[in-house]
Amino acid sequence: MSRLIVVGGKLQGTEALYLAKKAGVFTVLVDKNPNAIASKICDEFSCMDIIETPLLFAELIKEGDIVLPALEKQEVLEALEKLSKEHGFILGFDLKSYNITSSKFLSDKLFRECGLPVPFYYPEGKAPYIVKPSDASGSQGVQYIGSNRELELFLEKTDHSENLIIQEYLKGPSYSIEIIGKPGNYRTYKITQIHMDEVYDCKMVTAPCPLTKEQEIKFSNMAICIAEKLQLQGIMDLEIIDDENDFKLLEIDARIPSQTPTVVYHSSGMNLIKELMDIYNVGKFTSDKIDRNYSSCFEHYVIKDGVVSSHGEHVMGESKPLQLETNVFGADELISDYNNNDGSWRGTLINWAKTDKELMDKRENNYQKLTLGEK
Repeated sequence: MSRLIVVGGKLQGTEALYLAKKAGVFTVLVDKNPNAIASKICDEFSCMDIIETPLLFAELIKEGDIVLPALEKQEVLEALEKLSKEHGFILGFDLKSYNITSSKFLSDKLFRECGLPVPFYYPEGKAPYIVKPSDASGSQGVQYIGSNRELELFLEKTDHSENLIIQEYLKGPSYSIEIIGKPGNYRTYKITQIHMDEVYDCKMVTAPCPLTKEQEIKFSNMAICIAEKLQLQGIMDLEIIDDENDFKLLEIDARIPSQTPTVVYHSSGMNLIKELMDIYNVGKFTSDKIDRNYSSCFEHYVIKDGVVSSHGEHVMGESKPLQLETNVFGADELISDYNNNDGSWRGTLINWAKTDKELMDKRENNYQKLTLGEK
C-alpha cells in the first residue's frame, strides 16, 4: 500500500495518522515544528518548512505516495498544490472546494443555492446571537451575544465587523456527517453528535445518534447535494443543529476533520483515511460500506494535581507530543502527553462497546481511575 505523507502535525494530523495506523498504512509526518504534537504517532517524522525548502519536500515523495494536507494555512495549501503539479505526486486535497467552505459567507451562499435551511441572520433573527469570523475554523473567535443592545455595543467596539457572521443562537443538539468521493460517486458515513463546552468548542463526540432513519437520510442527502454542487473531489464534513426537528446547516469544511472520524471508525468500522486513499489512488471505493453499530465516545480531559476536568478540543492543541496507549485508566485507548514524572497532563479517551450501557460503564470507570491516578 502507498505511504501517506501527512503535512501538519496538529489535531487534524493526529487524526489522520491515527486512522492510517488502523488501516495499516505507513505514515510520514512533515511539520516545521520539531515538537509537533503528532510527531510520536507517525512511523517517520520529517521536520521541515515546505515554504522554505520546497525541493527538499518534493524529494521526500516516492512514486505512489499520497500527500494529505492536515492544516489550514492558505500559503502552505497553495504551495502543496503547486508542487504536486510540478512534481506529479498525488495531493489528497481539493483546494477549490476548501476555499469555498473555509468562508462562511461563501458557504452560506452555497446552502441557499441548494435550497437548504440555515439559521436566520441579524437583523432578521432574534436575540440571542452567535457571532463568528467568516474565515475562522471550528470554535475560533465564536462569541455568544445575549441581546440586541449587547450586540450594538459589541459592534461599536469591533473593527472589520463586515467580516463577521451574526446568526440567531439555536439550542438544539449538533450533529456532524462526513462525505467522501468525486462527482457522481459519493459516500456518506456514520452521523456523530457534537457536545460543546462553555466556549462552543467540542469536548466530546459520540455515536450512534438519537435520530430517526428518515432524519439520517435527510442529512445524508444534504451532504450529497452540497458535494455535487461543489464538484467535491475528496472529503468534506457538515455540521447541523436540530432546531426542534428542523435541521439547519451550521458549517461545512472540505478538509480532513478531527475527532469525528475516530468515532465513525469505532462505531461503524469505516476508516475514512482508507476510503479517501482509495478515491485518490484508484478513483473508486474498494471496500463495501458497513456499520457494526457500536456505541463510541471520544472525549478530552485535563488532569492537574489529581483534579480531572473536561475541556474542548483546544486543550489538546496545547499538548506536548502525544502518544497512543491501549487499556489505560480503564479506557480502550488514550492519546495523551502523560508523563509518570508530571502530575499535570491532558489526554483524549477513546472508548467503544456493543451497547450504550457498556459504554457508559467504561466512561464512569475512566473517570474514577483518572481521579485516583490508577493507570
